[in-house]
Formats: sequence, structure tokens, C-alpha cells
Amino acid sequence: MMERRAGGELRAEGRRLSGVVMRYGDVSPSHRERFEPGSLRMAAAVHLDLHHDPERAVAWQPGGGLELRQEGKALTMRATLPPIPAADRALTEIRAGRATGLSVEFHAVRERREGGLRVIQEAVLNGIGIVRSPSYGGSRVEARARSGRTLRAHIPANTDLACECTGAGCKFARFAQEALQEAWDETFARFEREAVASFGSYAAPLASAGRGTMRGRVVEGGADVDIDIPTGAAGDAVLAAHENAGVVVRPFLDASRSEGMETPREDGANAMAYTRASVRAFIVSATDVRDGWPAPALVPTPEELASAHAPRLGERKRRLWL
Repeated sequence: MMERRAGGELRAEGRRLSGVVMRYGDVSPSHRERFEPGSLRMAAAVHLDLHHDPERAVAWQPGGGLELRQEGKALTMRATLPPIPAADRALTEIRAGRATGLSVEFHAVRERREGGLRVIQEAVLNGIGIVRSPSYGGSRVEARARSGRTLRAHIPANTDLACECTGAGCKFARFAQEALQEAWDETFARFEREAVASFGSYAAPLASAGRGTMRGRVVEGGADVDIDIPTGAAGDAVLAAHENAGVVVRPFLDASRSEGMETPREDGANAMAYTRASVRAFIVSATDVRDGWPAPALVPTPEELASAHAPRLGERKRRLWL
């Protein structure tokens, strides 16, 4: 049986592409599997095409400008694209950010189970597709550069949070822990929803779950979401708002797939108590009024952590004198 898995890094310089086809050992959260080091061996002919369409092949080996190498814990590729319509289309989509990942097309020969994880021990690589979304989080692709800053927000469970829904009698939202678990599984674990994070509106996208620049996890008493801030105007605006006024991160729900019941509060307002929540997006908004929403925090960069743990000159002197 032929299978496909998206998840490699891709870079373009002129008409030359290079990147990581597969990082061995990474776990695909959507398929619950990993490839052992060196498990991919090449078929007699391997083609590189756009969106797994063999009629839009842009390079191949042997003899077609595609070079594949086993380099330590990764399978890497280099390709020089010829001046043909399929290659021109691929370069256009890559530069526009619509196709920025690599996907393997393989036939599993030998595998085993480790608990709930599928481990590929040997597989034959037949083709590579230039695709949009990755399955392997550690091998994700970015259309824009990151600023190195990550915004971490917490969505508390069983807490009344000011909402901006259209219902006139609904002023607050309240999420059951189970609702957050299901929503985060849907968005981040199974990738059934390719939610994005935006600053204020969809016109200022910041990150996406599909490309791995936004990640989430369920914790005790709620759920967290990490948003990698990109370079550019939208990212700069988020950092400035966080510094000067503060921001909140609200999940924007798909009403047709969410379930809840309006419940009265002691102050006379109503709260929508969600037992099922389907997240379409996360909206980052500047605010100086929390209304139940915790303040997100910027995750320290490795350089900041190193600086914070470095001994100060005064501390060093005291140790010497003591």
C-alpha cells in the first residue's frame, strides 16, 4: 500500500530547491508514527512533483536534477528545476507561501508497534511532493521568518470569560475541561482544523497550526497555546501591544460545530457554558481590560535564559570574598 506523509523543510534560491525530506525520529502527531534512522531507501526512480501530481513532476533521479542524501538523522534533497511550466508553477507557489513543505510517498516494508506508536523500520521512497502542510511538527516549514519570540496564552477551564459573540444575552463564555481537550485534539493533535492565529482580524495572520508555528497542549485547569511571532508589521504590532497595553488571546469558535447552554450569573448576565468547542482561529487583541482572560507571556529565548542564569559581577565578587 502506497502512503504519503507531509513534513519536510523546503527552501528556494533561484531555481534551486533544498531541504529536509524527513527528520528521522520525529513523531507525527496526526498519524502517531515515526521513522527510524535510515529507514527510507530509494526506489529505482524517485520523482519530485507538485502536490503529488505525477503530471507536474519538476525533477527526478536518476538523471533529472534531483539529488537525495542520507545525512545523519535526516534524509535531505537538492534539486535544480528546469524551465518548464510545472517547475515555474511550483516556484510561484513556494514563493507565495502556498506550498512550502515536502511530503514523502512511500511503501512500508517492515514496521513495529511501540504502545500506540507506529515505528517504520524500513520503507521504499517512491516520490516526494511539494505540499502545503506538515505532519511532522519538528520538520515544519515557514513561509515567513520568525522573530524568535513566542507568545504563550492560557485558556482557563470552568471560568467566565468575556466573549464577543453576537448573542445579545450572552456576555461570557465558559469552557468545560473536556471541551478544551476535544478542541485542542481537533486543532493540534489530529489536524482536523487548520486554525490560524491573527492580530485583531484575519487580515493580519501570525501563525497556523498546520505549519507548526502555533502549538497547543491541554494542562490542568485549562489549555495553553503557543504562537510564534513572525517578523514584519503584524508581528511588530503584537510585540508593541504586549509591551504597551497588554493583549488577550481568544479562541474564535465555529458555532455550527460547538455546543453549549446559556446559564445565568449572579450579576444578571448570561454565560455560554460550552461542552463542545470547535476552534476556527485564535484572535490576539490589544486590551487593558482582562474580564477573566489571563495575560499571555512572552516565552524567554535561549539567549535570555542564558543571560538570566549567568553569574553577575557582584555575585561573583561576594563568592570570592566569602
